[in-house]
Amino acid sequence: MTHMARMPLALAAVVAGFASGVWAEDPAATIEIGTPTQLVLEPANFTLLGSRARQQLLVTGAYSGDDVRDLTAAVQYASSNAEVARIDGTHVVPVANGECQITASVNGLSAVVTCRVERMDQPSPISFKNETQMALTKAGCNMGACHGSPSGKGGFRLSLRAYDNELDIMTLRSEFFGRRINIMEPSESLLLKKPLMDVAHGGGKRLKKGDVLHRVLEQWIAEGLQIDAPTEPSLVRIETLPSKRVLRAPAARQQLVVMGHFSDGSVRDLTDLADFSSSSEAVGRVDVTGLVTKEGRGETAVLARYLDKMATCQLTFLEDVPGFAWNNPAEHNVIDKLVFNKLKTLQILPSDLCTDDEFLRRAYLDTTGRLPTIAETEAFLGDTSPSKRQVLVDQLLDTDDFASYWALKWCDILRSNSKKIKLAGVHKFKRWVFETMRDDRPLDQFARELLTASGSAFENPAANYWRASRDPQDATETTAQLFLGVRIQCAKCHNHPFERWTQDNYYGIAAAFARVGRKNSIDADEEIIFTQPGGEATRHVDVDPL
Repeated sequence: MTHMARMPLALAAVVAGFASGVWAEDPAATIEIGTPTQLVLEPANFTLLGSRARQQLLVTGAYSGDDVRDLTAAVQYASSNAEVARIDGTHVVPVANGECQITASVNGLSAVVTCRVERMDQPSPISFKNETQMALTKAGCNMGACHGSPSGKGGFRLSLRAYDNELDIMTLRSEFFGRRINIMEPSESLLLKKPLMDVAHGGGKRLKKGDVLHRVLEQWIAEGLQIDAPTEPSLVRIETLPSKRVLRAPAARQQLVVMGHFSDGSVRDLTDLADFSSSSEAVGRVDVTGLVTKEGRGETAVLARYLDKMATCQLTFLEDVPGFAWNNPAEHNVIDKLVFNKLKTLQILPSDLCTDDEFLRRAYLDTTGRLPTIAETEAFLGDTSPSKRQVLVDQLLDTDDFASYWALKWCDILRSNSKKIKLAGVHKFKRWVFETMRDDRPLDQFARELLTASGSAFENPAANYWRASRDPQDATETTAQLFLGVRIQCAKCHNHPFERWTQDNYYGIAAAFARVGRKNSIDADEEIIFTQPGGEATRHVDVDPL
């Protein structure tokens, strides 16, 4: 592309930056359009509900060889009826009720979607739970290091990441006689002036005048701090467009769109208020508008968060590695196939096979926790069979050394110790785990026998699991970490900030474990595990400082 051909794209970036009130990208950035074979415009057939609705568009160019590029900022947009909906940068905004066609065009190609506009004749107030709370979250006001801490900051406390609407309504509307809010002159409210740094603020500048966060908060104040009507729909789930994408150079950016699905069946664009983060800033950096910019070769997962809902987009940025040639390694199982496909895509050569002595040492340490003896080493190194490695692995898995070593690991993970389950319980529990490993019982059977164990902890050693986890909250946290791989402790006091777990999930699980009963036996070291007829767990509404 010539320098003259690049100039309109740079100018378009400048115009889009001023129109949106926020710089989504470097205005000097350019997009190499190339020769696409097809354009795809998303989302298809969307509906704009009310005067404040907006829809971020997403345009993908398809190229030969299955390559794709994000052309969202490089195409021309048009509305078939500007009196129904008009184009604002890369967004569609409503004008009047009706239906029109939105077209994206570039290099002689075009794509069309249908846009419907509804409820323009109805009020469109700010929703506290769906918008105000998210504006405070995206601005960082209710982070754990700020006003979302258990004791708040500077006498101002919000629930962490907006998990408690009732607490936040009380704080914002009533606390200290509403001193933080000025309904008559919303722009004079401390809730706005502090994050704008019009007055001193320990948290620094969090808002920009006129940006989407500032507009939402200011309008909510101007509307009189209204509480949501009972009919206000709740957010059910969110999704990202695209959900997964592989971008090959020269593609170096990807616009994300976050769509929210609500309890009334409506689907709305939440991109402007959604909070984004990248799992690898060295690969892809994401800005506040959801634009991901390539920083290096590799993979990154971009997390989009809206209130307590989350969705991810898996992005892979590829570059041709000079001199790369795939060496076609042999595939021995389905895992090899998946790993090799990923390495080939990323143009990373797999490591060469290790030597026999390296393999022998690793195999023994990984399976039995010990080094091979001299006799075992000589026998393996002297074997000329091409399948000797597979044979060795099978032999090691059949040994008592393997069962004993992995029983020790599992008992450590399952918190088997004499303080919790007594010395006799430790020996009986380890023997049960050893037999499970030795007999090669399936892991689902192993988990089921542990979690459903009852009776005497001596006669049914699996029941010792419930002696180690003695109360519902401990059992919830331990079981979630062991069997789900999730640290659910955060949800004890508030919705989990990085996972999909809520307080209701935490105490729902705890209520199930509250039915696990324990009683003494004739033997002082023995306990009987049984299922109680009832049990419940109480959610802590007001959390004291820890």
